[in-house]
Amino acid sequence: MFSPDLEELHAMADLIGIQRRWFQNPLTMRVSWPHYDIDQVRRSLAVGFGAIECDKYQTVAMAAIIQGRPEKLLRIRSLASPNRDFAPAAHVPEWLAEQGFPQAWTWSDAD
Repeated sequence: MFSPDLEELHAMADLIGIQRRWFQNPLTMRVSWPHYDIDQVRRSLAVGFGAIECDKYQTVAMAAIIQGRPEKLLRIRSLASPNRDFAPAAHVPEWLAEQGFPQAWTWSDAD
């Protein structure tokens, strides 16, 4: 579970019963972005409280967008199934803008 807003992330963790000691902090650990690893029960609780579900590709794609790394999007796309269209969830660009992450490029710029 992750969010560009750490206060929001910790508040959701508290709400669904995740202890702060399980926080994955890139400043003190070898992780790419701040997050909590959660189980399916807590994931369902978080979604019930408004969290947005993403699959593994959408999660990494969102992180690449947040980090401003279009080259990472190309690598992610190459891993996606060739039998389906792959793009971040439709809500991702709008959600990022709402969170204050204006983007100078779009998913299509990574083509």
